[in-house]
Amino acid sequence: MMKRLTMIAVALFAMCSAASAQQSKSDETLEFRPHWTLNVQGGVAHTRGEAPFAELLSPAAQLSATYNFHHAMGVRLGLGGWQGKGSEVLADQIYRFNYAQLSADYMLDLAGAFGGFNHKRVVNPYLFAGVGAAYGFNNKEAEPFKDNLAYYWEGGKFFVPVRTGLGIDFRLSDLVSIGLEANANILSDKFNSKRAHNVDWQFNALAGLSFCFGGNTRPSSEYAAKVAAAEAAAAALAAEKAAAEKAEADRLAAEKAAAEKAEADRLAAEKAAAEKAAAERAAIAAANSDNVFFTIGSTVIRKAEGAKIERLAQWMKDNPSYNVTLVGYADRETGTAAGNVKLSENRAKVVKERLVELGIPESRIASAFKGDTVQPFAENEKNRVVTCTLE
Repeated sequence: MMKRLTMIAVALFAMCSAASAQQSKSDETLEFRPHWTLNVQGGVAHTRGEAPFAELLSPAAQLSATYNFHHAMGVRLGLGGWQGKGSEVLADQIYRFNYAQLSADYMLDLAGAFGGFNHKRVVNPYLFAGVGAAYGFNNKEAEPFKDNLAYYWEGGKFFVPVRTGLGIDFRLSDLVSIGLEANANILSDKFNSKRAHNVDWQFNALAGLSFCFGGNTRPSSEYAAKVAAAEAAAAALAAEKAAAEKAEADRLAAEKAAAEKAEADRLAAEKAAAEKAAAERAAIAAANSDNVFFTIGSTVIRKAEGAKIERLAQWMKDNPSYNVTLVGYADRETGTAAGNVKLSENRAKVVKERLVELGIPESRIASAFKGDTVQPFAENEKNRVVTCTLE
């Protein structure tokens, strides 16, 4: 019997150890916390014998402390007993005796074993098995029948019972529960002083309260690890996103900088090319510009000066992108200021008319006159002139 109970206990221990997680089924933030409970129980006992069942009932009590080291398992140490009864058949008499029993039980919470830890579960059935050390005393009521009792003992006697039983706890709060328990104690055949050629049985039906010290939960390390892992994953994702955003921003900034540099280089190149082209154009214009000189007080184009105008007209035809600006002058040493203004105007006019005659559109010709207010040349005779500046 004891061997079979041991094998069952080992199997259940292995099953519980490998099965359910320590996290509470009703709150994943909490997990099982090893704890002590104090159990106070009272009820009735029945010592198996040859008298009617009711006649062999007697009071029983038990005070125990349970260390719950696993959400489905624990070890209980208890002090119980009170009274046992026996019957003498020939005299048809019931006799009482007392006993006290120390016990050590292995406890198995069936709901926890098969349903996992749930600190809010209301109904918690359990099984237990164990051994004890019982001490019988005050057996005086059996003394009158001692000649008929083969195992009569007096004074006191020690017994080593084997125990098993089942019970159910009803949770009232996190710290208090009420429970019912039935257990069977297998004792020596001498327990009730009678010789029956088999073991004596002492049955107990108990009810009582259990008080939990400190509660049976604590913050879940598994949940904390899961939260930490989620936070780490979120942080890694955020860091990855930030890195990606930074990389994209850097890429866009690099592209922008490259585009801006390329644009700046292009504009600089265009400016340099424009400046070079302008310089080349200005050099070409300067090289092909000319001056038409007149004699004192005259607006008549002389032959040599007319040739200059013809060359200029032909060059402008060959280079249609160029225009010409004509400015007439008069020398300050001759005539009056008013007369010189009119003279310079007429000189510019006759050169313009000649260019138009030679096929140059008026839109390509700009003209002005300065009289003698401006003297473009140091030599006085050269200031009787129309400057022809290509642009």
